[in-house]
Amino acid sequence: MATRFTRNLRDPGTGKFSGREIWLRVRAMLAVVVSVGVLGAGGYYAYDWASVKWSEFKTAEDYEGDGAGQPEVEITIPEGATLSAIGKLLVENDVIKTTKAFTEEVNRNEDSKNVQAGRYLLPTKISALVALNMLLDPTNQLHERVTLREGLWLTDYATTLAKATELPKKDFTAAFKNVKKIGLPPWASKAKTAEGFIFPDTYDVPDKPKAIDMVKMTTKRFGAIAKELDIEARAKALKVTPYQIVIIASIIEREVNREEDRPKVARVIYNRLKQGIKLGMDSTVSYAVGKQGVIGLDDKDLASDSPYNTRKFKGLPPGPIGNPGKLALEAAMNPTKGDWLYFVAVNPAAGQTEFSVKYDDFLKSKAKYEKWCASSDENFKLCYGRDR
Repeated sequence: MATRFTRNLRDPGTGKFSGREIWLRVRAMLAVVVSVGVLGAGGYYAYDWASVKWSEFKTAEDYEGDGAGQPEVEITIPEGATLSAIGKLLVENDVIKTTKAFTEEVNRNEDSKNVQAGRYLLPTKISALVALNMLLDPTNQLHERVTLREGLWLTDYATTLAKATELPKKDFTAAFKNVKKIGLPPWASKAKTAEGFIFPDTYDVPDKPKAIDMVKMTTKRFGAIAKELDIEARAKALKVTPYQIVIIASIIEREVNREEDRPKVARVIYNRLKQGIKLGMDSTVSYAVGKQGVIGLDDKDLASDSPYNTRKFKGLPPGPIGNPGKLALEAAMNPTKGDWLYFVAVNPAAGQTEFSVKYDDFLKSKAKYEKWCASSDENFKLCYGRDR
């Protein structure tokens, strides 16, 4: 036992005992008490005294707990900040009590070097260990976020991303056209832009964003979803190309919004393609003439010579007409069994859609749509794009 008391336990820099070594000494003293058979009441009180002293020592240098119920504070760790500087920053914001406690935790954790620069929202008055663990968890880092909704066009996304990043819109427009550098799937060689491959989702905006990097973030997400859904294999089973799956999904996304209707629209598309019937989708005409929405088109729009006008030309349009989400992609690969050739949104506001096999039934559904359009001034303007 003498050896434990005579070893050099002092910090070579300060000449003081470290908290760990003080605890080792206290434990050694207790061991002596036990070894001489004086545990009884005296041993209990000795242990209790030691525990109290250890707790007092620890709380003098470090807060206890995870900060539950404490106010939160946002801190920013600059690029290149040392762990020592980070400790001082945490103390200045009352996140931790002392830099010494933080340094001790840093020295015990090899991962501490992985603390990233950025903004964090942390509770105040937490232990140094909790603080370090929170800084090592990337989910605690604060980011600006941007949400890209399903079915929108690249022009819409350019506007949304420019606003979120404070970069010029033209930077995103250019990036969308840079198909060789934005990470499109190998099977998308026919794509002339990123249309169809900007996956709708919520994304973190880096502190110093670049347009090309933001676009690559979204196409990478598309690639992951495509792999998860096994688009290549499913396309082969349906005797279409993966790129055609994306085109079909983009049409589905624009035509209906109810989940149960998506696979039915897919079936209508496949049935019409098989029978050599024009798709006749107003969503493709809208894309051709640059009008949002599938209703409110006029005769001039419907007569457009654009190859995206599926009322005029047979087959699929040459590319996607928007950016489909996961549900639309799944529907394009899993069409419901049926013989439908027509569908009409009989109540566009509610998304109520009727499907039919025979043309006469289609006309009945169309009459319901026209009745809905005529039921109010608001509906009329929505359907025809003008006041009545």
